[in-house]
Amino acid sequence: MLLFFKTKRDKLLSVLIKAFPREYAADVEAVLNSLTVKSKADGGQLTSWDATEWRLESGETVSVPYRIFVSDKLSSKYSFTPIQRMIYHCIFSRSYDGFVRQKHIEALLEDDIPKWAVPYVIKICDEYVKEILEAVYKSLRNKSCESFKALCRINFDQFKKGHSRMISYWNEYYRYDCYRFKDYIGKKLYSECFGYNKTGQKDIQ
Repeated sequence: MLLFFKTKRDKLLSVLIKAFPREYAADVEAVLNSLTVKSKADGGQLTSWDATEWRLESGETVSVPYRIFVSDKLSSKYSFTPIQRMIYHCIFSRSYDGFVRQKHIEALLEDDIPKWAVPYVIKICDEYVKEILEAVYKSLRNKSCESFKALCRINFDQFKKGHSRMISYWNEYYRYDCYRFKDYIGKKLYSECFGYNKTGQKDIQ
């Protein structure tokens, strides 16, 4: 049983290490070691199989998991560095629980976001929890968003897929309350903060 648990934990670690720049591998492991790792999914999986690839401005590519199926509860003894705390919030912005995702993305937005953490903010904005989109927009609307726009230009195909996904969730869940797409919070985020223009061309502003 202990060997089985270690194997699953090692698999989770390998997924999470790929989700951040290589220089932070030891910090990712330190964050994982602070968690009370227990699966919250049927079948006992700790993370989803699917992920999105993002090329950073540095040229390095990170692979952001779609969902993490573990609790964000920490063990009794831990002491995070600022980098490790940022990693912790990034990891759980991918939680299976929408309330947990919102808590950690809001915590992430309280500080200056390093460029390597920007994919986590952009990714959560193509999802269906409107309250999260509203929190992100409230945080970013009066700030310089150049690092967000730069990452979207570099990852335009991924960015455009996210834009289409955001529209589909508006159409499915929010069109009744917000009939005009131009008034939807997701549309404001993508155009004002991420630089998506009307035509969706690669020369996003």
